Amino acid sequence: VFERLIIITYLSILLGFFLSIDKEQLDQILRKLKNRDGEVRSKAIVQLSELKVMEAVDELTKILYEDKDFLVRSHAAAALGEMQVNGQEAVKALIETVKKDPIPSVRLEAVVALGNIGSPVVVEELTNVALNDEDVRVRSWAAEALRKIKLH
Repeated sequence: VFERLIIITYLSILLGFFLSIDKEQLDQILRKLKNRDGEVRSKAIVQLSELKVMEAVDELTKILYEDKDFLVRSHAAAALGEMQVNGQEAVKALIETVKKDPIPSVRLEAVVALGNIGSPVVVEELTNVALNDEDVRVRSWAAEALRKIKLH
């Protein structure tokens, strides 16, 4: 058992080393969030999510409110959920996205993100979505998100 623990610890350190990012690399990725090409912005969001760059949370939150490309907004919502960002502004932005975004796939990603974050603060809003969203997939995923939150 002890040997396994040592191996797991070593692998975690090694993985952290390979997934670390320096300031120059971070700045380069953050600049891509301003690119006119939505695909470039989406790829940058995925990179930030994979690296769990918490410094990018404000930028990802801003994207939910402002980006015109629905795929970019979807990626931003998914990233916040994958990073399990439980900050008040991020959760608020995800709730607003669930309530107001006209694109069902964006609302769906926001619902999934809220379920991944697991904050009990969102139970009322997710219940409303599970009962009333116009899209059956969004309703279904809202119900699943509620189940995940109750398991926490």
